[in-house]
Amino acid sequence: MVILQRTYASFPWYALPEMRAATDAFYAALRERSLARGVDRAPETLDRERPHGTDETGACFFTQTCGYPLFTTARNHFTVLGAPCYAAPGCEGPLHKSFIMVRDASAYREIADLHDARFAVNEADSNSGMNISRRLFADRARDGSFFASVRLSGSHVRSVELIAEKVVDAAAIDCVTYALLARYRPSAVRSLRAIAETASSPTPPFVTSVTTDDATTQALRAALHDVVSMARYATVCDALLLADVAPCDERAYAIVMAYEREAAARGYRTLR
Repeated sequence: MVILQRTYASFPWYALPEMRAATDAFYAALRERSLARGVDRAPETLDRERPHGTDETGACFFTQTCGYPLFTTARNHFTVLGAPCYAAPGCEGPLHKSFIMVRDASAYREIADLHDARFAVNEADSNSGMNISRRLFADRARDGSFFASVRLSGSHVRSVELIAEKVVDAAAIDCVTYALLARYRPSAVRSLRAIAETASSPTPPFVTSVTTDDATTQALRAALHDVVSMARYATVCDALLLADVAPCDERAYAIVMAYEREAAARGYRTLR
């Protein structure tokens, strides 16, 4: 029997309010399979109040995080359990990308048109919103600058809203977020269109605390495989667009730092 002392589980990524029942059902399935795999005392429910992105206290049983902070703001906080594979345009296996979105009625047709435009970024340490779009615009920057302004929105969903509200002109929107909005909140993206795509990188990984013992880590990986492969959970996974979970570790995410280095080599260290 694996004895677990973790204190919380969360699901902060790809969790629209409209999807609360779906994320609860996914975690219930994961917990059920974790218990079946010998994990004792897994958290009973998701914690929706805890800040996401870091785990300085080592209290995390399960969460999803961004790949870029694994090497920056959350370095040595998490152990990667696997990379989710989503059934969404822009995804290929465990890889995803971002779409450069603008208002459909705008005159923007290609990347060059966005010079001196207003751009929104969900978070400063986001791979999908900042890092891979920084690499995209690095080749077009002039003296280390491309946009008239860059605004932090707080989330991809809020970036979508800021485009629609004409507060900004464009943003890099993670393709999974876009697909989920198209399913659960189609009015949010109805007036938008994509003018470009970023390079691909691994999807935000499922993780546990770096202090989680090996037996529990392996049990969690097996439980995730159960959830995505067992027919009884097919509806649960479909609600999240979750098709599979690819086995991997932190090394699979090294590409995000390569994109950072490539942007820096072109004199574009900061998205601006």
